[in-house]
Formats: sequence, C-alpha cells, structure tokens
Amino acid sequence: MNRLITFILLCFTVSTVIAQENARIKVEYTERYKNWTGANKKEKMILLANGDISHYYNPMTLVVDSMLSTPQGTVQFNSMVEAANAAGQRPALLPGSRTYVVKVFGERKTTYYGEATGELGHYEENMDEQNWETSDSTLNILGYECIMAETDYHGRHWKVWFTPEIPIHDGPWKLCGLPGLILKAEADEGKYRFEATGIETTNVPFPEKMYGHELSNRMKRKDMLKLQWTFYNNSGAQMNAEFGTSMQEVQLPEDFDLIETDYK
Repeated sequence: MNRLITFILLCFTVSTVIAQENARIKVEYTERYKNWTGANKKEKMILLANGDISHYYNPMTLVVDSMLSTPQGTVQFNSMVEAANAAGQRPALLPGSRTYVVKVFGERKTTYYGEATGELGHYEENMDEQNWETSDSTLNILGYECIMAETDYHGRHWKVWFTPEIPIHDGPWKLCGLPGLILKAEADEGKYRFEATGIETTNVPFPEKMYGHELSNRMKRKDMLKLQWTFYNNSGAQMNAEFGTSMQEVQLPEDFDLIETDYK
C-alpha cells in the first residue's frame, strides 16, 4: 500500500509540472440506486484521472457504443445479440449508464453528458457549486484512512469519505473539490451511492471519443433533468408512439427521484 501511495504522489507531483495527456490513476466504483421501475440497480463505473483532467464513465457502454459507431461493428453487435437471444441467454455485451462526466480542473469546469427521452445531451457547470464541511468521522476503505465531509448539492444532501493519502481533488460522478480522492459517497441516507472497489496506477490515454455524445445537443442542466423526469412519468406513451408498442405506464415508486432534484 505504501508503495502505491508513493507512486501516486509522484504521479500527481509530476502532473503539476508538465501537461498530462494520459491518466495516472484508475478507480473502479460501484454505483447503486433504485431506478424508475423500482428495481435496485448496480453499475460498474470507471474514473480515469491525472489531477488536471478526469473522465468518469461506464466501461461497458463505451465498448458497445464504439462498436455501434461503425457499420461493421453494428453488424457484429446485432449478430451477437441475436445469437444470445436464440440460445435463451443474456448478451455478453449490453450498454449500461450513458452518464459521462469530464472534469477540467484548470478551468474549474465539469461537463456532463447524458441521455434524456432517448436523446443525448450535455451541459457545463462550475465546480465551485460544492461547498464542503469536513468532520472528525473517519472510515477505512480499501486500506485508506478516509475523512467524512458533507454538502448540499442540487437538491440532495451528500456525505462522502475522502482520503488525503491520494492527493487528487476528484471523485465519482460530479463530486469533487476535497483535499483527497473521494472513495465513498451517498445521498439522502443511501438513495444514491458510490463506493470504490479498486484503485490502481496507470498510464493509459483518456478515451479519444465519447461515441454518440460528440453529436449531442447542448442543453441547460435543469431542462435536461425535466426531460428525464417527463420520460419517466410518461414512458409508456412515449415508447408506444415511437415504436408502435402497447406498453403500459409504469407506476413510479413513491420515493423515486433523479439524482438531482432541484429541477422542480
């Protein structure tokens, strides 16, 4: 563990001297939440970071979307899905969350890419919207001593645990701005949760493309959230209109809401 910490410290010291084009650390997170159908969801997400820039995304979605970006890849993907369905099996490759977050710390800017009513969109926001208060509470996560901090952010109250042993002001999703990497986060008693399951040093380049997202529409944050909420409330009607199905409306769970709730 000490060797890993020393190497990470060296990497981020170097990144303050020269521009970094590659990631220096890779963190795997498990994201948990209850979706609009009431099902408990678990997503594997990746944070690639170097102290100056970071990318947070679903690795399976990136693979699938890269395949679908070419005619040959689309044929291969469709053939794989058809073969799995014929065998009564779940396809090995299925996309997950289309959330993609890029942070540029020198500009204090976060760009969020996501999906709303079947369309891809993106928006930018200032990192300084998160005002943290630290506490004396600590927790050991993956062998790292972590300190608890709290903030109210876009309608939810967040508790996070960050480790100063990894000197990067970053974390899962849009969370950032503490003097150490955020390894665990939960909103409103766990309605949305992120927890690191693995950390390693790396020298891989950041993904060159966010397939599909490069053509996404620029939107306002609250407008995008309102579109998402409208879809969840009228999913049956929208699916029927688009695909000619006869899907029934899904009754939203009483306690369901988006990860950000200040759009109302």
